[in-house]
Amino acid sequence: MAQVDLEKVTKVYENKVVAVKEATVTINDKEFVVLLGPSGCGKTTTLRMIAGLEEITSGTIKIDGKVVNDVEPKDRDIAMVFQNYALYPHMTVYENMAFGLKLRKFPKAEIDKRVKEAARILGIEELLDRKPRQLSGGQRQRVAVGRAIVRNPKVFLFDEPLSNLDAKLRVQMRSELKKLHHRLEATIVYVTHDQVEAMTMADKIVVMKDGVIQQIGSPYEIYNKPSNIFVAGFIGSPAMNFMDATIIAERGGIWIKTSGFKVKAVKEHEAILEKWIEKQVIFGIRPENIFDKLFALAPQPENTIEGIVDVVEPLGSETLLHVTTGDDSIVARVDPRTKAKDGEKIDLVFDMNTIHIFDKETQQAII
Repeated sequence: MAQVDLEKVTKVYENKVVAVKEATVTINDKEFVVLLGPSGCGKTTTLRMIAGLEEITSGTIKIDGKVVNDVEPKDRDIAMVFQNYALYPHMTVYENMAFGLKLRKFPKAEIDKRVKEAARILGIEELLDRKPRQLSGGQRQRVAVGRAIVRNPKVFLFDEPLSNLDAKLRVQMRSELKKLHHRLEATIVYVTHDQVEAMTMADKIVVMKDGVIQQIGSPYEIYNKPSNIFVAGFIGSPAMNFMDATIIAERGGIWIKTSGFKVKAVKEHEAILEKWIEKQVIFGIRPENIFDKLFALAPQPENTIEGIVDVVEPLGSETLLHVTTGDDSIVARVDPRTKAKDGEKIDLVFDMNTIHIFDKETQQAII
């Protein structure tokens, strides 16, 4: 396997549309890296530039320390798994998996060994004589992955491989791909717009927007320490709540004041927020860090707010509350035992250790 380095990689199309702008990221040997972002953010273009299917406008791409800017795709020692499987319909599963090796003139015995080993790893040994039309979506995806595995490449590239599968099968395949990564000890670059896929599978996530990398970090870092409002809002479901706020000094502490409530900052945040007193900021808190006061562990007047329940969404293991407070509407993910009802008042408790504060102008994280 190999390390992949992108150094200020830029892609500008003929109509002067900048698809990717100065992307710089290191994908370490044996690392599972996910390129994450909404449609049109440049993640697939970045993957295709690594594969050599898209010419780069400027910058450098290295695989295993070697600059590959002008190296043909077939000579880069990479294998790509596409969204649409791209299987040959007239070939059996065995023939599909063996095709690339035949083109490279591998001996028959070596081809047979590699195909059967990949089939064993993926649990599709009994499917080798079938044609693609006789397979389910999940089975076809396994065959597409198997075709990449037999190549034993330096780098695996996955372009939204699970997007055509139903929800249950996506969950299963996520787990299988993660196990496969550990088994093969492979370097994997994986593109998706699904933040759950990114969070559950990645060693490192690269969040992109409008062709620009917004943040690079582990799933923990991306979730708990987002660098800006875009990353904070993109990761997490339901999305983070954002409210206009002012930082004020009052009663020997620092408070965050919105149109509907006032909550006290914890001691650990005071030194940073002192520089923002009387300034406008964006206050962010995730739904899972808001609790029904009746079931909160440490309700205090300083971290408790009042609101009006608009909608109650029972989900079995949890309940989502849509609550209006002042000019803002927020979502809380609370204990399913809540007695909240539409139109009634409710007291909510914020975990102030988990809040986020953003600069209103730059949208960059302060806390």
